[in-house]
Amino acid sequence: MNMDILKTVRYVYLFMCFICFMDLEQASTSEGYLRELEKTSTVPLARTTTNTPNGEEFSNWNGTNDTPITPAASDLPPNWEEFCVLQEKDASLTIHQYICLINASFSGKWNFSVLRQHIFSKDIKYGFDVRCQNGAKISLPLSAKGKNIIKLIIRDCVAVDYFSDYQNPDLDSYPDELEEYVKINVQRLISVKALSKNIQIKAETLQKNLICGDEETLKVKVERNETFSFIVDTLDVNYTLFTRFATGHIIDTRLSPHKCVFKKLQVLENSVTTGLPRYYATLVTEQNQFPVLKLLNISHSFMNYISQKFKNWWIYFEKLEYLDMSYNLIQDISFPVSNGGLWGQHIPYLTFDFTFNNISQLTVRNFERLVRNEKIFVKIASNPFNCTCTDEMKEVLKYIQNTDWSSAKYKRYAYFRDLRCETPENVRGWRLADLSPRDINCKFELMPVTVALSVLSLILIIFIVVILKYRREIRILFYTRFNVVLPCQPAEIYEEKEFDAFVSYSNDDQEWVCNIFDENKHDRLVQLKFCMHHKDFIPGKTIFENIVKCIENSRHTVIVLSENFLKSHFCLWEFQEAFQQSIVERKRHLIIILLEDIPDKDLPNDLKRCMKTFTYIRKDDKIFIDRLLYSLSYKGKDVQNTKIAQINPGYDDNGNNGDNKVNEDDVIKMKNERNSIINNFQKGK
Repeated sequence: MNMDILKTVRYVYLFMCFICFMDLEQASTSEGYLRELEKTSTVPLARTTTNTPNGEEFSNWNGTNDTPITPAASDLPPNWEEFCVLQEKDASLTIHQYICLINASFSGKWNFSVLRQHIFSKDIKYGFDVRCQNGAKISLPLSAKGKNIIKLIIRDCVAVDYFSDYQNPDLDSYPDELEEYVKINVQRLISVKALSKNIQIKAETLQKNLICGDEETLKVKVERNETFSFIVDTLDVNYTLFTRFATGHIIDTRLSPHKCVFKKLQVLENSVTTGLPRYYATLVTEQNQFPVLKLLNISHSFMNYISQKFKNWWIYFEKLEYLDMSYNLIQDISFPVSNGGLWGQHIPYLTFDFTFNNISQLTVRNFERLVRNEKIFVKIASNPFNCTCTDEMKEVLKYIQNTDWSSAKYKRYAYFRDLRCETPENVRGWRLADLSPRDINCKFELMPVTVALSVLSLILIIFIVVILKYRREIRILFYTRFNVVLPCQPAEIYEEKEFDAFVSYSNDDQEWVCNIFDENKHDRLVQLKFCMHHKDFIPGKTIFENIVKCIENSRHTVIVLSENFLKSHFCLWEFQEAFQQSIVERKRHLIIILLEDIPDKDLPNDLKRCMKTFTYIRKDDKIFIDRLLYSLSYKGKDVQNTKIAQINPGYDDNGNNGDNKVNEDDVIKMKNERNSIINNFQKGK
């Protein structure tokens, strides 16, 4: 039994989906809308008290105290005068307005099908205001289509026979005459058996009058708080089959060939409902057209966003003036800034009512977008605005204080000043115009200052690390590119010598050496004079005499170190002589250029120690020329006063300490090694 009940609940759910397409307009109460309804509709809203013929008191919604008129017995179905009274007639006596009170005694006696059949041949028009008490029932089919009925208002009733017109062959024979159709607090009582039967009917076979109703004449259609209840009168339902039919019927309805054009409808209300579908705007515009609709009310419907179709309302509602979406769950009200329609289409002026929603964020950007959109006016009062101290909120307060709200541009949105805060607690109920940053605890904020100092400190640390790591490169580039000698740099003794450097190299590396130092001398080395054995050795003197003479007459000796260099006895002797000259002059005389990587085991001990002590220059260094130029150039300030600038013999120009000091034993050892190289060369020769 419990499983059967569960299935029935599922049927009900699918039916609610079905209802979304067949009877989109659900129902509502909104004070703002009631005022609009009074202006645009003949639906009476004021309450007075009148007595029925049987002495029972009920509400008179016509707003008049006229004495009820006893109707002619033939004007109504038999015995209807017991619960229906003629409230008024028009001057021509052709329109009769009836008020019908349905209490427990008359429950079920007011039947629309019976009424429709009885008045079909009458020459008068009818208006009915039906009010029920204590859950009294009436019979009311889906579209309430009939002849001679101008106005139909149903209040507080339980309505049965929802599907009674589904297979009525005469429905399309009734002309369109109904002008106002209002249902307020109506509970539809649906039979599961009837639902299961009628859901199988194809939408394309249904009569147009069932779907569209009085589309030619209807001016006001209100469905406010219409709900659905179900009578479980059968358990013999195939759930799978029902699901297939229900789903298919929804699709069929959306593809129905019947397009409803409500030519005179000006007021449409679908409010106070939990069943309004998420895609209501799409559904209501797919099969319907509203060429003169002025007021659309979908308030109290749990909608949480604004459909794009409502943002482009002029495409679907050409004359719409007021869209009431109050008392919903909308949080964002972003609108495109547009004053022109699609392909130059005219855009009517529209008021959007978003009061009593969940809008909490206030930004100057949103305010300005609303102000600049001249085709809409948006009401956003009575929302839970968050006035917590943020950058956006401080901008909003400044905007509220500095804007000229009396100007033509801003005058219509002057109510922005009166918007009230919901949070934080200490400013709840305060107007924006009365707030200051101090009121919302916007004190001096250390965070931006802290962040700025942190970033500055990080940049400074990185700068120092870079300076320390690349201090030599920085010193070199400042000198070679900008001719600037940085402070804290060792002083040098200027020497007046014939050459700036003697270049010691192997003949096998002559091509590279000549490109750098001789034939195609680099343009930044033009001012330097190099001594090279192939052009500067003096004929008639021995090679050793020339080497010694050239090294002594040069401020530096450049060793072009390669595998070929190590294989040459002359090159090694030149290195020994240059190294001894460094000791004699007590300065960095020797400069090593490394043409290729050489294993430590292949290097002589003295050369290995020189490379560890002094910073050598690699051929593939990105600033090779800068390093070479820096090493060869004199970096003193005044040549005449250089004698007072004594170089520190314990440091090289890279700041390395102590390793270039050589004692007397080292000098003796080097002389012995030099003599050994000479003897080996002579023996080899």
